[in-house]
Amino acid sequence: MKKLLILFLLVSILEVEAKQNEMIPLKDWLVENVDNIGAAEGLYVSYRCIGLYTMIYSLSIDATQEGIKSLQKDIMDIQVNLLMGAEAFYNELTPYAKRDFEKNMRISVLPIVDNYQLEANKSWTNTGSYFNDYILDESEVCKVVSESYAK
Repeated sequence: MKKLLILFLLVSILEVEAKQNEMIPLKDWLVENVDNIGAAEGLYVSYRCIGLYTMIYSLSIDATQEGIKSLQKDIMDIQVNLLMGAEAFYNELTPYAKRDFEKNMRISVLPIVDNYQLEANKSWTNTGSYFNDYILDESEVCKVVSESYAK
């Protein structure tokens, strides 16, 4: 019985360690697709950014640092812009009778949040900070995207 339990735990640990963020940096993705940016690509970028800020917000929930409430408010404001942009792209792509934006977003964004969480966890393990260059660069891109939707 002990051997079975140890084997199960070992397999579980290896599975967790084998999982990693497989998303290319958003900046690189945008450069690669610069000539082919339409509604589908806009929706993808919006979902990536929603996923990023959802992960960042979740990290801040139990935080007690000074200024955390202000950061959370900023994240929520950015999310509103991103959601409005995402829904506009979604509506452009989906016939009215088949629309279920909330369901589509849930299905699409959760794996993205998971990838960002894997990246943040890896960063925490390696540096003691959740915010490595990858996540900070993603945040810069997503802030620009959000600001472009607010105009």
